[in-house]
Amino acid sequence: QQALETPRWLSGRFALGESRDTLHIESRFPKETIDALEARGHLLNRWGAWNELAGHAHGIVIDPVTKVLAGGSDPRSDGAAIGW
Repeated sequence: QQALETPRWLSGRFALGESRDTLHIESRFPKETIDALEARGHLLNRWGAWNELAGHAHGIVIDPVTKVLAGGSDPRSDGAAIGW
């Protein structure tokens, strides 16, 4: 679950007509990180905290010893991790 909730970013020309590569970044990154990226010349497009354009992911891990299933679901979208 922790990995699914980590802030996401996307680099490149995301939308048609973008004149240069842009770093699209969720606003939950630390301010220091955002400031450092801008200081290095990156053009940033700041998304909201949980932007569904960053993708959707859901996952299940199976413990090989206990066979217990643990699932996580992306808060950016409707969905669920379901296993049996």
